[in-house]
Amino acid sequence: MTHALSRRRLLQAGTALAAGAPWLARAQAKPLTLLVGYNPGGPVDIVARQLATPLAELLGRQVLVDYKPGAGGQFALTALKQAPADGSLLALSPPSPLTIFPSTFSKLAYDPFKDFAPIATACTFDFAFVVGASHPAKTLAEFAAWCKANPKLASVGVAGLGTTPHFLGWTFAKKAGIELEAIPYKGTPQMAQEVAAGQLACAISPQANFAELIKGGKLRLLGTTGAQRSAVFPQVPTFTESGFAELQSEEWFALFARAGTPQPLLDALVEATRKIGARDGYRKALADMGFAPEVHDTARLQRDIQADHARWAEVVRKTGFKAEA
Repeated sequence: MTHALSRRRLLQAGTALAAGAPWLARAQAKPLTLLVGYNPGGPVDIVARQLATPLAELLGRQVLVDYKPGAGGQFALTALKQAPADGSLLALSPPSPLTIFPSTFSKLAYDPFKDFAPIATACTFDFAFVVGASHPAKTLAEFAAWCKANPKLASVGVAGLGTTPHFLGWTFAKKAGIELEAIPYKGTPQMAQEVAAGQLACAISPQANFAELIKGGKLRLLGTTGAQRSAVFPQVPTFTESGFAELQSEEWFALFARAGTPQPLLDALVEATRKIGARDGYRKALADMGFAPEVHDTARLQRDIQADHARWAEVVRKTGFKAEA
């Protein structure tokens, strides 16, 4: 199907919906807003902005990016839950608020399995385990041995407790037979700087957050969590290859609508996201940032959410961790 035909189908879907539902026609006349539950300039925001322009082109309506930062992405999802189910408001979210937070928080302002309609992923990514360039460890096994020899220095930087990196660090420590204190940071820059300076033993974060410092020789990448080696750093083994299969993990940023949004509109959004994901410009822009521009459809996304929720619920139970409300 050509680009022109694809766009025509999307516009025809919107026209058909509008003809059958006047209230929906009014909603579609409004701009489509992509909610980001994090501060501007972060990875979720960057991907949202890569989506906004082609979405506007394909859907024939204005697309805006707005922010509801706070509570690890919960505020954006709460706002989506409270919005009309007309497709005028979407959220771009990582999995944690839907897959981990139900196990770490005693109460959420939303039901991750009932309040939202998953659309599709915008990209996927792996996590990276890094040490400073001057650290003696060249492999994960060597790092584990170093921790045993230097238990008071064994710590891992993570972007907040109760996050995927936090639980990946805990899982690595248990498998390696070491103690590894999780040190929470509000963002990656300070954490990366302290690892590079040797003030922090190691850190775990999405690969994209460390890519430039790794390329610049300030950080050393010891492992990635994907099923396959990183396309950017193919010389570095995965955790599975290094004997830590329990840490295999791939995450995503995905689009969600309010539950109850008409299915034809959801279908149009899935098709638009798939078309964007096939564009060379979009794929290159995300690959340059360390993301894989993989678009998983609604059914795959729903399966991944359920599987990840079950996986992390068991890990959280073992750690005994509870988030502060």
